[in-house]
Amino acid sequence: MKNIKFAHSLLAVVLGSVLVIGNTLATESSSGKTEESKGQKIDKSIDNTGKKIDHTFQNADAYLDDSAVTAKVKGKLLEHKGINSNEISVKTEKGIVYLSGFVKNKHQAAKIAEIAHGVKGVKSVKSTIEIKK
Repeated sequence: MKNIKFAHSLLAVVLGSVLVIGNTLATESSSGKTEESKGQKIDKSIDNTGKKIDHTFQNADAYLDDSAVTAKVKGKLLEHKGINSNEISVKTEKGIVYLSGFVKNKHQAAKIAEIAHGVKGVKSVKSTIEIKK
């Protein structure tokens, strides 16, 4: 009986080892493919002058630019005393400013859109600001 339990334990250890080794080999071969595909993506990112283009930094720059535009718009809204900027949401994507929230009247809504248009870096403004009743 002890020999059967020992055999089963030994078999479990051997099968477990095979699974671990197989998983390790699969991970190594898939990571090699990943590195190849990364290299192909880098090779394809070359402009007409032969310079490599780093899209990661371009995306980061665009995100930082959008964040800066959002901060500038919010700052300008804070400067105007007749506007409760706490109830206004500002979001920027690719230079397009999206405004939402609630104001007391249509003149405030128009003023907020006008302020956003006046900020450097704003390409256009999309407003869904509603009049609070």
